[in-house]
Amino acid sequence: LFSIRSNENNKKLKKTTNVQMKYFLILALFIIGSYAKQCPDVQINNVNLANYLGRWYEISVSDFPRLTFERNCYCTNANYSLRADGEINVTNSCNIMSPQGKVDTAYGVAKINPNNTGKLSVSFGGDIYAPYWILEVDTSSYAVIWSCVSELGIRGEVMWVLSRTPTMDPDLYNKITSNAQQKTGFDVSKLRPTTQGSECHYTNV
Repeated sequence: LFSIRSNENNKKLKKTTNVQMKYFLILALFIIGSYAKQCPDVQINNVNLANYLGRWYEISVSDFPRLTFERNCYCTNANYSLRADGEINVTNSCNIMSPQGKVDTAYGVAKINPNNTGKLSVSFGGDIYAPYWILEVDTSSYAVIWSCVSELGIRGEVMWVLSRTPTMDPDLYNKITSNAQQKTGFDVSKLRPTTQGSECHYTNV
């Protein structure tokens, strides 16, 4: 879910200067807009990635994506599928400006960490990969994703709450986000809800 904006050239993940610059700028903003701390040492469990594949709907997201690469996005969702080389295809989609707006899609790849399958690295072009850690998960129901980068004492972090369905029970949401905050220290009250549901125009997977 790191990028919604895309064009025809990065559908095949071409390593062009423009794509690399785009993600350099995104990561720079991600870091500069954060605060001075190291990323906490968080326990991440292995995940059965075969069960994790498929479509996930974004229930909420932190400020940084919403203000940058998910700006003006509605009905944001991600689809994960296995590649021939054993890595994971990432297809992110959203409707621009309204739930019935034009569908915008970005294509990426997730590298699997053989030592911990809950710690993935995701790229949407070039050699820039960002952490994609599966913090809380029931592969049939929900997932909380956390990405934290710390450079020179500057920490930037992003969190997503995902669901197998376009809506999530409020009690479940409160439970898993509370667990996520206890593990990471991230203030989950800052998560922004994402429009989902029957008014959305979803692409087929």
